[in-house]
Amino acid sequence: MPRKRQTTKSKIVKAAWNLFYKKGYHATTIDDIITASRTSKGSFYHYFKGKDALLGSLAYLFDDKYEELVTSMDPTLSAADKLLYLNYELFLMIETSVDMELLTLLYSSQLTTRDQRALLDDQRFYFTCIREIIETAQNRGEFTSDRSVNELVHLYTMYERSLIYDWLLCQGSYSLSKYSAELLPGTLAQFLAKN
Repeated sequence: MPRKRQTTKSKIVKAAWNLFYKKGYHATTIDDIITASRTSKGSFYHYFKGKDALLGSLAYLFDDKYEELVTSMDPTLSAADKLLYLNYELFLMIETSVDMELLTLLYSSQLTTRDQRALLDDQRFYFTCIREIIETAQNRGEFTSDRSVNELVHLYTMYERSLIYDWLLCQGSYSLSKYSAELLPGTLAQFLAKN
């Protein structure tokens, strides 16, 4: 499969998050990001109003992980098992390779921003993927049709956001991936069609 060509915007995002992780958000300047991404100041400001606008872009890096996971996922898994797999792998990546301060900044910025809220952007790959899994499961009779696809997508994504929020509040005092692996089956049990 040919590799996706990296866009200028994605170069800026990846360089920024790499620098945020290495130097810290506050110590990273826009000039640092421009240099690391090998782009121009004009390109930067074409896509972002400033450094704070990059905070929401962390959600799009999660989408990259989702795309990677979907291509390696066993297509014969049940819908519930697909959601369990995606959740576990994403949460494992978050707890092992995403700086908690950056994730906290993302969550807090989503509460105060007047711009687009990346965590609620239903055009992201994340939402498209979850919606497709749930819709297919409903069509096959695997998930209940008592609730709409959109309701189930909302419940699932709300579950993930709330667990990450709690994990951040508790300063990562527990394993996000393991805790979710214990809780998510109970949440998904509500999605299953009654035989």
